[in-house]
Amino acid sequence: MLSHLNLRMRLTLLTAGLILLALTTFAGLAGALLWRVEIGSIARQINAQLGALLVVAQRSPNMLTASSEDILEDNGVTSVARIYRQGELIWSGGATGPETLDGHFLDKLGYSEQVTRENDYLIVSHRSGDLVVQVGRNLRPLKATLARYALVAGLSLCLLALLAALLVAWQVRRAMLPLERLVERVRHLNEPSEVPGMQEVGEVGELARALHTSLAHLQAERARETYFLASASHELRTPVTAMLADLQHTLSRERPPEEVRAALQRTEKAAVRLRQLTGNLMTLTRAQRLVAARPEWQAAQWQRADLLELAGEAIDLLQPLALSRQINLWLDGAPTLLNMDITLMSGVLENLIGNALKFTPVGGQIEVTVRPGPQYAQLIVEDTGPGFPAGNLTEAFVRGQQQGPQIEGFGLGLAVVRQVVAAHGGHLALGAREGGGARVQVLLPL
Repeated sequence: MLSHLNLRMRLTLLTAGLILLALTTFAGLAGALLWRVEIGSIARQINAQLGALLVVAQRSPNMLTASSEDILEDNGVTSVARIYRQGELIWSGGATGPETLDGHFLDKLGYSEQVTRENDYLIVSHRSGDLVVQVGRNLRPLKATLARYALVAGLSLCLLALLAALLVAWQVRRAMLPLERLVERVRHLNEPSEVPGMQEVGEVGELARALHTSLAHLQAERARETYFLASASHELRTPVTAMLADLQHTLSRERPPEEVRAALQRTEKAAVRLRQLTGNLMTLTRAQRLVAARPEWQAAQWQRADLLELAGEAIDLLQPLALSRQINLWLDGAPTLLNMDITLMSGVLENLIGNALKFTPVGGQIEVTVRPGPQYAQLIVEDTGPGFPAGNLTEAFVRGQQQGPQIEGFGLGLAVVRQVVAAHGGHLALGAREGGGARVQVLLPL
């Protein structure tokens, strides 16, 4: 049944129940102790009355009736007394009571004194010679008093338990409020609001800080996924659309072989372009994961290599394309050793030099420079092309949000470069070359 209640209600009921149980136990123990104390007090009073009656019976039997009232009355309560001689009742007095208080004691000749309870009476019996004196006290008034005590105590306990439950409910609400706010925050993960309770001490604060870290990772992962999908759809849409339109146009009617061959060549170029884009997308994804990875994992995956040597390999790979367009592509610098992911860094060099080749006119020049510095290795790629369009040297441009067909091809390549550089703790800067053209500078920590 309790499983259907929320945590706050269960804690309140459990705490209130424990408080009520503790108070009830205390009240029961107090009642039992009070009963024992009162019984002990009554027994002492009866013993004193019995002793006085025994003295009078032995010395002045004729004075029993006259003195019994003073002897048997105590604070408005009168005891009942019986005196026997050789088993025969010779005198009775005091309050109204049973004829025989303790008949069993009269038959036990070997006993001199006995305390018993019979028929709601506490009875003390004493044998002295041939005399037996018995004094009893009716316990019903005491029981009635204790019953009233139990009733008052029960009502008081219920009231105290209710007040305790209200206090506990208020305290539990205060304690649970940060958790409820965290639950509400988790229900709205997409909102940019801060995780509540981060300044709290104890378990709630630890939970809030852990949730903040998890949400930050989750949002970053979601942003990377969104970024990846946006980049993929943006970069793949144009060549796929162009290739499809070219094929549809070619197939719309009979074509001579030379036109079919030209269409197939254009399709081949588009397929090469798509292969390059998919390669860039894979590199981009790997770079994004590398950014989110722990530093110790990054260090385990990296190798120490010469950036100048990698730049030479990229130039050797792209040199045939430069020669076909009569572009002067050359490398300058000094050996520069640093820790890196060699595959990703090779992709950076190929992207930067490939973009430069794409936008440098026939007969132009591309210069790649690698130099070590005090703290950073410097990689610079300059060309004599048209340069970057004004107003596009922004984060959005670097991420592939191209502004028009005149700069097609920059976006995803530079997005790959940016992510790989960020994964290596470096910086990417786009600018203009002196004398005209584009200038890309990459700084990587040594």
